[in-house]
Amino acid sequence: MNLIINFNAALKKLNIEDYKIRIFDSNSHGELMHLQDYVIIAESFDDCEWFRPWFIGVITSAEKYWHRPESIFQHILKILNKQLEGENNAIPKY
Repeated sequence: MNLIINFNAALKKLNIEDYKIRIFDSNSHGELMHLQDYVIIAESFDDCEWFRPWFIGVITSAEKYWHRPESIFQHILKILNKQLEGENNAIPKY
């Protein structure tokens, strides 16, 4: 497994480069800790073809049910972990 050393490379591997600005600007307090989550995800899987459709589904759900859906990008790793652990309702309604 090759390690991804930066945010841009992670987005490219995950095929979500077009979401870069939305991910980067998703925290209203300017915190950027969530950016490392995308590096962690990209480093964790050799094959990431599944990620973009899953990611778009999560975003779509947040846009439908969340009060502040733009914050979904800060919760991607937590949601992915819960789904991998078998929680069917991993996308909470905020």
